[in-house]
Amino acid sequence: MKKYKRLAAALLSMFLLASLWAAPACAEGFPFNWDVGDGNTEPHCKSLFLLNLDTDTVAYAMNADERLPMASMTKIMSYIVAYENIPDIENAQITMPESVDEELMNTGSSVADMYPGETFNGKDMLYLMMVPSGNNAALTLAKYVDSLYPEEQAALESAAAANPTPSPSPVPEGEEGDEGEEDGDEWESTFDPTDYTGKSYFVHLMNEKAKELGCENTHFTNAHGLHNPNHYTTAREMAIITKYAMALPNFTEITGTSAYNYKPIGSDEVRTANTTNKMLTNYADETGMSYYYRYATGIKTGSLDEAGYCIAASATADGYTYIAIAMGSPMYYEDGAFCEIHGEMLDCATLFRWSLTSLEKKTVAVQGDVMSSVNLKYAWKKDELLLTAGENASVMLPKEVNSTSILITPDIPESVEAPVRKGEQIGTASLSYAGEVIATVPLVAAESVDRSEALHVWEQGQAVLSAPWFLVIMAVIVALIIVYIILILLYRRKQKQLRRVKRFRDM
Repeated sequence: MKKYKRLAAALLSMFLLASLWAAPACAEGFPFNWDVGDGNTEPHCKSLFLLNLDTDTVAYAMNADERLPMASMTKIMSYIVAYENIPDIENAQITMPESVDEELMNTGSSVADMYPGETFNGKDMLYLMMVPSGNNAALTLAKYVDSLYPEEQAALESAAAANPTPSPSPVPEGEEGDEGEEDGDEWESTFDPTDYTGKSYFVHLMNEKAKELGCENTHFTNAHGLHNPNHYTTAREMAIITKYAMALPNFTEITGTSAYNYKPIGSDEVRTANTTNKMLTNYADETGMSYYYRYATGIKTGSLDEAGYCIAASATADGYTYIAIAMGSPMYYEDGAFCEIHGEMLDCATLFRWSLTSLEKKTVAVQGDVMSSVNLKYAWKKDELLLTAGENASVMLPKEVNSTSILITPDIPESVEAPVRKGEQIGTASLSYAGEVIATVPLVAAESVDRSEALHVWEQGQAVLSAPWFLVIMAVIVALIIVYIILILLYRRKQKQLRRVKRFRDM
């Protein structure tokens, strides 16, 4: 009989294990059917990430943690580092050095209309980097920051010379800027324009900032985005970087500009920089396609053979703001023909339309609402403490979802001891929808409770009396007493026998 029970248990365990393996993993974000009637029936990109900034809710994610080349989306981090390290950047006068043109020669870079020796204020330089995606503007800003920190730059170069690390071999053929220009000429083998590791303090600061923001799958080797095997990020981490940048002065204004007029300092020649972001321009491109999305507000495009088409896009409507990161839309068809379709922009527009029409902000926890309870010790005539939400929590959810679909999972101790003060945090509660945690709120005491000293002494006494160490000691004492009694009895018995022997001898 036992044999059959063991067999049945083994079969049940195998069935449960197989069920776990067969169960699909919960996708992050909300279910979305790409066939929504806008002609975009499936994603073009390798990786997508959609974030609602009002509630910090992930609305959609696809391969969001895959490391991919980021092309000119790099310049979002370059903006951050430049803004935070150039004093009074808007009024700083920055001159483009000769070395910029030399280092970008034969790379097929997208460039802003600026020339060596020309000087611009820092704000213009930011526009020239972000609007037309000028690699020359990005490299000029990087070199300017390097010049502001000569000691750090020298220490970096010394450390790199003392501990040289082999750089990955560049792949120059077919490198492209954001405009898709091709140039097959190779650069000199003595200099790699894609890798400034150990050569630029600016690039060092880019990587330090990425670490500060918690980006563990991001690494920069240059300020402009030309392809290098060690230059990569993920859609999720690019969203983190973009969200941070959007809080900096002028960023959203600059990245939402479709055309910008500027002129070099000391010159009357007015030039115009046009955006590479077709979602901001309400006209068809040279292929007859229009990517205009009326609620788009920015941010930054990118394109390289290795990276494909990429974009960090933003949209605002009806009081909601989203950012979408799209990476890896192919630039070439399977037959090798050049693809002029910007799938990254089509994907972002589709996600924006869906999220703005299908999702809404819902309050899933209200401060002061009772959400759980916990066992209470040392309180007079009270053995349970109610726990309430310590703060409000709002998230984006599908419009049809109601509060009954939200699962509350408290994370609290088995019990707490009085005294407890009202508002004191006891634990947390996770709120889940469709198997995914959508919010976490602190759980706090609903009221203040004083400690009963009598109960405290009594329960402490009970705890001592029932403690294992106390029971062991008592057992040892009892055993010693029993042994002592037995020894006394044996001693008395022996004494009695001795008295009998003495009487017998006396006879």
